[in-house]
Amino acid sequence: MNTQNLRRRTTMLAATLSAIMAPTLAYADDGVEAGSDGLSVKTGDLELNLGGRLHLDASVFDHGLDSGTEADVRRARLEFAAKFGDVVQVRVDREFAQADGWRNLWVGVTPVEGFEVRGGNQIVPFSMEDMGSSNMMALAERSLANTLSPAFGLGGMARYHTKNFTIAGGYFTDALDDEVGQSRVRGDGFTVRTTFAPVTNRDGYLHFGAAYENRSYDVTEPPRFTAISASSLAPSLLRTGALNGATGLDAYNAEFAYARGSVQVQAQYIGATVSRAGLPDLDYAGWYAQTSWMVTGEKHGYSRSTGTPLGPRIGKKGGAIELAARYSELDLDDASLDRGRASIANIGATWYLNQNVRVLANYARTDTNGSLLVPDASGNLGVVRFQVAF
Repeated sequence: MNTQNLRRRTTMLAATLSAIMAPTLAYADDGVEAGSDGLSVKTGDLELNLGGRLHLDASVFDHGLDSGTEADVRRARLEFAAKFGDVVQVRVDREFAQADGWRNLWVGVTPVEGFEVRGGNQIVPFSMEDMGSSNMMALAERSLANTLSPAFGLGGMARYHTKNFTIAGGYFTDALDDEVGQSRVRGDGFTVRTTFAPVTNRDGYLHFGAAYENRSYDVTEPPRFTAISASSLAPSLLRTGALNGATGLDAYNAEFAYARGSVQVQAQYIGATVSRAGLPDLDYAGWYAQTSWMVTGEKHGYSRSTGTPLGPRIGKKGGAIELAARYSELDLDDASLDRGRASIANIGATWYLNQNVRVLANYARTDTNGSLLVPDASGNLGVVRFQVAF
């Protein structure tokens, strides 16, 4: 088990938080408040907030030739936000665990209600699943379809929303840093995403969305795709390696989500075509279907401004229980460059101690076949996570 690494990263985050929080809390009478959303300072139109997240994982897996037990910090992130009135927002997130580096690092301006312009390192508006917070995911990791999502990118975008409609688009280049399972190399190009939610109320919502992405690549920095398993601590299921000769990418996303009472379902399909100089195009695809049920009756939220499902609304007393299941597939099998197929069937249970602390336990059945880089294999995986978000 990677216990030395676990202790080192946890100690580093705790020391950083202590150094920041200790002097701040001393001035609690001067407008500083420590609450469920971290430390907040408000003076006039200026509001500052310091928060973070800590995800501690332990996993056991047996997948073909690979088996083992690991424990490590999945995420250890400090998050700073500043807001001036309803016009200017700033976000700075620094990750200290696994693939450490910058995450959100942007400035946003809202000149009129419902319209925002944002520049910096940010989540590219393409995938519903990708845009959802890791603090609210029903399962420990995102689906295999997320392998084809752009994740973070450096660039600028504009977003407009009404009560039931959103449209967002922008131009992005490579992200500032790598993420777990994803290279920062994304190429240059534009993305546009639109959503329509004919139903949004306290009892649930109905959501439809679609997105398109077009990228061009530098031949000296070829893209690559890597499919992580149901735990980042287990070996990856598939990988393309460097796609030499790649000149561009066209990707399409279709998404659906529905919540009624304590039940939520969602599904997504992503297709991507990689163009190569003097070589045949590569066609890849991934999809998933997921459902979750709040056994204790809590209902799920929805963000009208971003057009994305949120996690369950947990009361201050907490004690909530959630059950979830998902099936996802990824197809990197192309006649001209065969990288195989993979699938994951997940089930999971989550105990919300309160709105800031939860414990997840997941089981997954994984399968890979047809890859020239990874042997055919089926296996089992279990992961437990202790999570604190503030």
